[in-house]
Amino acid sequence: MGQSVSQKIIAKAAGRDHVEPGEYVVATPNFTVCQEISWPARKAIMERAGVSKVAHPEKVAFVVDHTTSAAMGTNYYKTHKEMKEFALANGAHFFGAGSGLRHLVMTENAFARPGGLIFSDEPNIASVGVVGALNIAISSEVVVTQFSDNNWMMVPRPIRIKLHGKFAPGVTARDLAQTLIRDFSQTDTLSQSCIEYYGPAIADLGLDARQTLLACTYHAGADTALMPVDEKALAYIRERAPDGQYEVFEADPDAEYAFETSYDLSALTPMVSAPPELHNVLPVENFADQRIDQAALGTCANGRLEDLRIAAEVLKGNKIAPHVTFYITPGSREVYADAAREGLMEIFMQAGATILAPGCSTCWGYEGYMDAGEVQISTHQMNYHGRNGSRESRSFLSSPHVVAASAIKGYIADPRTMIG
Repeated sequence: MGQSVSQKIIAKAAGRDHVEPGEYVVATPNFTVCQEISWPARKAIMERAGVSKVAHPEKVAFVVDHTTSAAMGTNYYKTHKEMKEFALANGAHFFGAGSGLRHLVMTENAFARPGGLIFSDEPNIASVGVVGALNIAISSEVVVTQFSDNNWMMVPRPIRIKLHGKFAPGVTARDLAQTLIRDFSQTDTLSQSCIEYYGPAIADLGLDARQTLLACTYHAGADTALMPVDEKALAYIRERAPDGQYEVFEADPDAEYAFETSYDLSALTPMVSAPPELHNVLPVENFADQRIDQAALGTCANGRLEDLRIAAEVLKGNKIAPHVTFYITPGSREVYADAAREGLMEIFMQAGATILAPGCSTCWGYEGYMDAGEVQISTHQMNYHGRNGSRESRSFLSSPHVVAASAIKGYIADPRTMIG
């Protein structure tokens, strides 16, 4: 029986020729990455275990990406300091507040490469699959990996989803992601799996759009996901990893998949997820005239340059509604700099938006808190009650197109009425 791409990556990391779905193996990752929110608990684990030295610091990254500042009244200043001191003392990679999301830090610095295995503390880092790297989220087990340089893991079930057709104007990868969440999140169809996307539509998708889909895959029920490594992906990685130290895998023709399906991108429309459940996904017109108080663009789903370009396209020459606060959070310093060079930041400021430091920021509620009765439309990953402030506030989720259009109108708006 042939092997899927994810099986080949895991087999290589485990020193095996072949692995089976559901099998437990001990694998050595190419890189391990974690963030600051859970650092105190992980530091306590290390202290109880009596360990203080990272086995291979060149393969470990610590990123301050959730708390983009150490605000007065919080203890995050201690967390930032302690994690920084630990990382630097060990010679590991450290990225301080404002560096951006781990997801982008991994790809921009070529820590994630084709054929590589990444152990992380979050399944949304599946976005590194845009360059053919496989993310396996192991939570606090990242501590074990950092000191032993290997860890056990289960081989996920391979699943294939074919993409064909082209998005209509105003429709993006986020709308596809929310459609997948609607279709599968309340089932076990994608449970304990790695989705391997393929099909002719992928060639028309930029790397940013592909990362959006990968980062949201977990919320549809899968553990992780991969995109094919085509010329777009190779051009990106060659620029950042000129040493050529990577391996591109392709699935064997006789590889078996636990489940297969397909989506026609041309059949999709702008979608909105209504609180408090991610699977409450309906076309945008179902929420027409829903007044909003806040809009937010960013996160690991939609904080990349292409997302900012979409927002600027809608915002240019317009003003944000007087009663709306619009937060825009670039995903990384590189994204911020590129957006500034293109003049996007000027468009945002002229429209009346508030630009925040690169990172997770408003998604998990560190900034942009809402009061009781307030309503938000955002590109966040979650919308349960209390995620962004009062449990009596409400948060709708959608694409950059919908969020930007809604910020201007002051209510949830269909972007197709505002773009060419």
